[in-house]
Amino acid sequence: MKNILVVNAGSSSIKFQIIQMPQEKVLTNASIEKIGEIDSIFKMKTPELNIKNIFPVKSHEDALNYFLQQLIENKVLNDLSEINVCGHRIAHGGEYFRDSVIIDSDVSDKIEKLCQLAPLHNKVNLSCYQILNVLLKDIIHVAVFDTSFHQDISKEIYTYAIPYKYYEKYNIRKYGFHGTSHKYVSLITSEILGAKNSEKIIVCHLGNGASISAIKNGVCINTSMGLSPLGGIIMGTRSGNLDPSIIEFIMNNDDKSIEDVLSILNKESGLLGISSKSNDMRELLNSTDKQSVLAINMYCRKVSDYIGAYFMHLGGLDAIVFTAGVGENSAYIREKIISNIKEATNTIIDNDLNENGSKDRIISSKESNVKVLVISTNEEVMIAKDSYRLSLI
Repeated sequence: MKNILVVNAGSSSIKFQIIQMPQEKVLTNASIEKIGEIDSIFKMKTPELNIKNIFPVKSHEDALNYFLQQLIENKVLNDLSEINVCGHRIAHGGEYFRDSVIIDSDVSDKIEKLCQLAPLHNKVNLSCYQILNVLLKDIIHVAVFDTSFHQDISKEIYTYAIPYKYYEKYNIRKYGFHGTSHKYVSLITSEILGAKNSEKIIVCHLGNGASISAIKNGVCINTSMGLSPLGGIIMGTRSGNLDPSIIEFIMNNDDKSIEDVLSILNKESGLLGISSKSNDMRELLNSTDKQSVLAINMYCRKVSDYIGAYFMHLGGLDAIVFTAGVGENSAYIREKIISNIKEATNTIIDNDLNENGSKDRIISSKESNVKVLVISTNEEVMIAKDSYRLSLI
């Protein structure tokens, strides 16, 4: 048995779990939000405790120190030496990493080089590793990359139709993200349906950030996000794919810089931009105004278009899987997406199974040619699985 500390660091937040492996027993689930502000929020849950503290946390280093103190003070662990392995979510692994790896100086240097591809995330991911490598001495640290599950995508798929020198010089290509989620969900799908009935699956990770992957025999062969998480389908605040000339048009006509327009595409577009109301699907579903309805219809159409394209790429389809916040919780969105492909694929949802029930389940009818599932993603468990596996080598 080993205690795995899972660290998922963002630009202003860190999520933590302590998971006992191989039992996959969660000892605590914690987070610190709004790092750098006076009203930072610390939350910690255990089977016995539910803590929420609001106080200023100046930096990620302060956040990490505070979390480790709380582990001991709240008797989650008796001593920090009980942490055996630390698994770190790393946003971008570039072409260096096709799998999770134990972090050493070479791996650390490569993660730093990739900061230009994911400046907001890789920098803080690396910083948290460097801090914890000092605070938790003599333990294994494992890097689990959002991009690695997508590294089997073929060159004809990941290469952009721009001068090839930009790939050779800057490694500009499709990488894909949410790989830890897609990998976990595909494994659970195989467990539920059996390997022979899950050879060709499409995973729809639909949250505020969203991506779709085509997975054949456990290997990702295509995914919707690209060089960055901005590409692909419509998301909460991200535009997804669009005609690149739009960027120049807005710059010239609205007196915007390239940084301004990229901020608009990342933070003011998607569901928020179309609806002029919210990036929260729940709020849009409770609205009857025309722009909210348009945003929902566009969102579902874009997802179903990707499903259609990946159906062809896979050469058939065994299952469609919905996961993440919207995918797991919105029966309406699932039904609307499937209704867009029903005629072409004879994929049929069972309304009762779709609208009722909980946890991982099949929601398609017996008459459906394609199984439809809802599976709760668990990136932290996938990080713990990889960290535990590598610690045994």
